[in-house]
Amino acid sequence: MNDQYRITDPPPPPTVGHFTIMTVVLWTGVAAGAVLNTGLQAVGLHLLAVPFGAIALACGIALIVRAVKHRRQR
Repeated sequence: MNDQYRITDPPPPPTVGHFTIMTVVLWTGVAAGAVLNTGLQAVGLHLLAVPFGAIALACGIALIVRAVKHRRQR
């Protein structure tokens, strides 16, 4: 017989998945790359700004591809 007044442990909290972690990393790459690109161009270091712009662009493209791919899977 089940005891309805029995106190049991709560279920474990949900874990953070790979998809969520990658999304946070990509958004951080977009933000950091854009800020560093803009800052270095404002200072006049255009050659150093190019890689950070490329990082921001690559992360932005990856986010768009993931969003389109995830929408098609639904």
